[in-house]
Amino acid sequence: MRERVGVRVRGPGAGRPPHPRPLPRRRGRGDQSGDSGRYTAVVPLDVSGRPDLLVILDSHGIIYRSYFALRDTFASTVRRTGEPVWAVYGYANSLLYVLDELHPTHIIAAWDGPQPTFRHEADADYKATRQPMPDDLKPQVGRVREVLDAFRIPVIEAPGYEADDVLGTLARQAVAAGIETVLVTLDNDMVQLVEPGVKVLMYRPYQRDYVLYDEERVRERWGFAPTQMPDYKALVGDTTDNIAGVKGIGEKGAKALIEQWGTLEGMIEHLDELKPPRAQKALAGQQDEARHYKHMATIVTDAPGVTLDLDASQVHDYDRAGVLKLFQELEFRSLVSRLPQHADMADAPDGAEQAEGAITRGGDYELVTAPDRLAEVVEEVRAAGRFGFDVVADDEHPMRAAFGLVGVALSIEPGKGWYVPLGHPHEPPPPAEGQQEFNLDATNGAEPLPPLDQLPRDAALDALASLFTDPDIDRVAHQGKNHMLALGSTPGGFWTAGIDFDTSIAGYVLGERSVEVRGLAFERLGHELIEEKALLGTGRKAIPFSRTAPEDARDYAAGNADAALRLADDLRPELEATALDRVFTEIDLPHIPVLARMEQRGLAVDREALGILGAELADEVATAEQEVYESVGHEFQIGSPQQLSHVLFEELELPKTRKTATGWTTDANALEPLRASHPAVEAVLKWRELTKIKSTYVDTLPLQVNPHTGRVHTVFSQTVAATGRLSSNDPNLQNIPVRTEVGNAVRSAFVARDCGDDPLLLSFDYSQIELRILAHVSGDEELRSAFLNGADIHRATASRVFGVGEGDVDAEMRRRAKVFNFGVLYGLTAFGLSQREGIPRDEAEEFIRAYFEAYPAVARWRDDVVTEARDRGYAETLTGRRRYIPELRSRNRNRRMAAERIAINMPIQGTAADIIKIAMNDIDRELIEHRNQGGLAHMVLQVHDELLFELPRVELEPVREIAQRLMPSLELAVPLDLDEKSGRSWGEME
Repeated sequence: MRERVGVRVRGPGAGRPPHPRPLPRRRGRGDQSGDSGRYTAVVPLDVSGRPDLLVILDSHGIIYRSYFALRDTFASTVRRTGEPVWAVYGYANSLLYVLDELHPTHIIAAWDGPQPTFRHEADADYKATRQPMPDDLKPQVGRVREVLDAFRIPVIEAPGYEADDVLGTLARQAVAAGIETVLVTLDNDMVQLVEPGVKVLMYRPYQRDYVLYDEERVRERWGFAPTQMPDYKALVGDTTDNIAGVKGIGEKGAKALIEQWGTLEGMIEHLDELKPPRAQKALAGQQDEARHYKHMATIVTDAPGVTLDLDASQVHDYDRAGVLKLFQELEFRSLVSRLPQHADMADAPDGAEQAEGAITRGGDYELVTAPDRLAEVVEEVRAAGRFGFDVVADDEHPMRAAFGLVGVALSIEPGKGWYVPLGHPHEPPPPAEGQQEFNLDATNGAEPLPPLDQLPRDAALDALASLFTDPDIDRVAHQGKNHMLALGSTPGGFWTAGIDFDTSIAGYVLGERSVEVRGLAFERLGHELIEEKALLGTGRKAIPFSRTAPEDARDYAAGNADAALRLADDLRPELEATALDRVFTEIDLPHIPVLARMEQRGLAVDREALGILGAELADEVATAEQEVYESVGHEFQIGSPQQLSHVLFEELELPKTRKTATGWTTDANALEPLRASHPAVEAVLKWRELTKIKSTYVDTLPLQVNPHTGRVHTVFSQTVAATGRLSSNDPNLQNIPVRTEVGNAVRSAFVARDCGDDPLLLSFDYSQIELRILAHVSGDEELRSAFLNGADIHRATASRVFGVGEGDVDAEMRRRAKVFNFGVLYGLTAFGLSQREGIPRDEAEEFIRAYFEAYPAVARWRDDVVTEARDRGYAETLTGRRRYIPELRSRNRNRRMAAERIAINMPIQGTAADIIKIAMNDIDRELIEHRNQGGLAHMVLQVHDELLFELPRVELEPVREIAQRLMPSLELAVPLDLDEKSGRSWGEME
């Protein structure tokens, strides 16, 4: 038996097997697909009950539509080379969908040849309005051919004919051979080929779905039979192919004529009987043109030289290694888990199938369950002096994971590792309050697990502690902060002496788009790791790690530990070669334990205050809802973008915003300029703010209090924001509105507690740090002078831009100057300023011209930094952190301008991020010493330019001295001033 790509092997003539469950993908930073990359079928793809199925791909149609559909939403280029690949991704994604959903026995790619076709010879205007192939699409077409070659899918083209004709000819031959056929396309012309035995699978990339058309579905969609599509096109035309159609007959009229007379020939034959008279007159004067248009729109089903070769098109062993190598080169990590797992099943017996969710081991990994054996492993690891490790738990949140620790894996060399199970009970206890819930009856397709003879937990942790607390042993991990926190917070646990190399952070510093371990291992090592969701399942059938077979947990965790060690050896030389090792070793790596300690400490929350606020907000939401209804005159679903769009732009006829696939956008950025246009907009924005605050924070925060600590523990990430800024999630404490009453009420629920008598929260905020960095890097004397003299920078800017004395600057002038000052950091354009301020574009241009006349060195710096970034391929901070921006060389103007704004912003925002990181590292060291001497102060939160401390009032002065001394961590040409506040809650600080 041969292997069949994307299907299970079965005997000839057998019925369709159940299709294998596709391995889901874990999302990582900047994943190529933007999301899971999967598409859905609008109509069930029922192609069962047949021995053979031929799929024919309309290749150029899929390539072109993928190009236009994905170019603005997709991580469009290969990071290292800048090669455009998004159309290739769309094609490969469609191919894998077809293989997974349809399980074809035969597959062919139809191709457009380079020569003119008979249609071009018959009509010089045919497709004359089409633009030449974009320059950044040409190389992608060649890459698609490489994908097809690796999958061993035959490509068929016919000189003088289009791919449509190749599809039509092959489909007709397949019907004659009794083989069911599905044509995969984006062109509705193709539905004319639908007949018994032939279906069309219409790919809709904008909607991210597919529709399967049979004869009945075609009639439902267009109102006529498939064979009548050429007649319809002859009448209404086709702008895509520059077929004019009969002037005077529209879509509705064409369908009525087809319904009555069937074909164009029937209409012409009964021309005197046609109604309405307008259609009769139109067709009477354009009979020859109509016949010509039908000829042009009719797909040929007997193209010469096109022959269906069932042997050549049979789905067979594909070059899996070649596909993996190509996907690795193109950075298509999200598609790897959808590839068939084995490429050589040709000798499998009839009826043999790949096991559901089968997991392949990646090395010689051992399950350690005996005390003597663990002691031997510890000594072997100690002798090696370096190990990679991975920690698995029943919750992804590090602080909840600490109370659901399942096992620890170790590795000292490629392919060799151990797994020490700590929490694989036969019947796990129900989750604690706030912990992720699982279906404990689910087995994810596995047999019930037998009781595991595992080591006593405390004894195992004690043995492992000798490795993790030894400062003379190097430790390597992926996302080491989470592992450090889980091990340090679990009952009977230990605090790791340090992480000597973190592969997620190394990949991040080097600018890898995805820093999840599977993506890095695949792209850099060509190594496939087990996906977590393949092990645990998803949705209601998901199981916790403690319910997995220990052998599976071993292969997963030890494989990750092994990969971390291999990746460290691969990443380290590149860090050194690019001079990014300083950022890695001096800023980001030492930041790991700092964040771990902050997460472990957490913040206390006043649940009672949140309960009161929740009740108040419920009333305010109801009031805001009524205000919306009253302003528009009726009720509707305010939370529905489609309904809101209809109300605002169709009923109220407000100025249209940006068009999306589902209608006019109603996001906050689009509605803000319309706030004064109608009371409904103001009411909607108010309703949105209140409902978001209530659902995101007020209702949710009490549920996020850890039952073991009584505090909320946010999760900080160093590898999300491309500029180097930290992000916060679960809960996100960085997005609580700052300057609103309701946002301040939420902040007031965070209180000082459990740190001695008279506890306080103390805040230090860098004052206008980004503008101060701009003054430093641009060298603008006027800007520097304003900061050196302690001037109000926005008032000073307003004075220069508007040509008045500082004493004559009014509040509106100062507000606009503030917009200019911060707008320049984000590449604000005249168009953006006009939209934001509601002023004419020429007035916005004048303001920007005046700004750069006031600060000429800033204008020069902006130009220079963009040019330098374009030449280098990246922008960098004062510390040397880089952000790679291949889109700076894009031929697409919008993409290129967006990249230029990134190049301007990165040196400023990235330097600000590094300044506060360095400060936090230094402050953390002194606070550890402070606590060792009996102090109680902790650094508990970082929100952009603000640091928050929890301490007893008696320690206010020593902590203030530490912060004020260490927060100006880089020496700039202007001072880094700090704003200080303190109080019993975060929202009530003075």
